Amino acid sequence: MTGLRERKKANTRRALIDVALRLFEEQGFAATTVQQIADEVVVSRKTFNRYFATKEDVVLAHEEQVMDDWLALLDARPDHESALTALHRAARDYFTDPALDEAELQRRFRVQALMQDNPALMGENMRRFTLREERLARHLADRSSIGVGLEARVLASVAFAAMRVALQEWAAGSYGDIPVCLDLLDRTFTKLAGGLDLPPRTDPPRKKE
Repeated sequence: MTGLRERKKANTRRALIDVALRLFEEQGFAATTVQQIADEVVVSRKTFNRYFATKEDVVLAHEEQVMDDWLALLDARPDHESALTALHRAARDYFTDPALDEAELQRRFRVQALMQDNPALMGENMRRFTLREERLARHLADRSSIGVGLEARVLASVAFAAMRVALQEWAAGSYGDIPVCLDLLDRTFTKLAGGLDLPPRTDPPRKKE
């Protein structure tokens, strides 16, 4: 019963995201209301708010999920990889994950395109970047045993910039296909590899979470 309930919740959440993205694209982000999204999915406003606090959260919650997935993939990378190499390969792992279906990849593309066209939404996403960068810095520091200091914070910030630029280029070009996205990721991370990397840890292996 619990499994069925969780699947229903996941399906409702996915439906809210898909309908919201469609309405944002059809009539604009500013013109779309939470009530319209709820009505299209045939749920109440109260039900909508169980999943998302605002319509901005419909878009940005997707970004938070991507962040969670990226960190999980980063932590799964081998200990011998340097921080930047692990970041790069974790990003590629995300976009080549067999479990990531075509619909989810298209959501990724549509979210990027939507933020590209809405400065206010992009601004709110950037505001939340600080918290994401701190999370990433902690994971990078753990990989290299250096503490969450200047080096880890700089690399976290620069890695986010690399990801953001690559995905913005992907969205702005209306590409939508994964090989182009991977090429953009490769090119941006390669640009960073010259002098911003961190060595892998040399003490006993870190514990896997």
